[in-house]
Amino acid sequence: MKQMKRIGTALAIAPMLLILAACGGGGSGSGAAKPTVTPAATAAETNPAYVKAQEMFETNRCISCHGVNLEGRAGPKTNLQKVGSTFSKEQIANQIKNGGGGMPGYKSKLSDEEVSLLTDWLSSKK
Repeated sequence: MKQMKRIGTALAIAPMLLILAACGGGGSGSGAAKPTVTPAATAAETNPAYVKAQEMFETNRCISCHGVNLEGRAGPKTNLQKVGSTFSKEQIANQIKNGGGGMPGYKSKLSDEEVSLLTDWLSSKK
């Protein structure tokens, strides 16, 4: 009985050992496949200011019209996925502050610093 238990344990461990052995070493000329490298996160995804701007975008109900992925939910004018290649920073800041075209203004709800953070983040969308 003990021997059967050991064989069962060995059979369970063997595949894990094979997987671990396949991951090891493999210097040049060994014929081992190179590991797949996933690209690093973009600067925009890791920039703390952009992270904060995205959080502000979500908490100020911007997503109700512009969508979670900036795809626009209230018509084509609300799509912001490439807003940085269409409008200057000044135009984006003006739109956030003063609104227009169906968008409410946020100058009484957001500080100048918050508008600046959102403007920088949105202008990076190209």
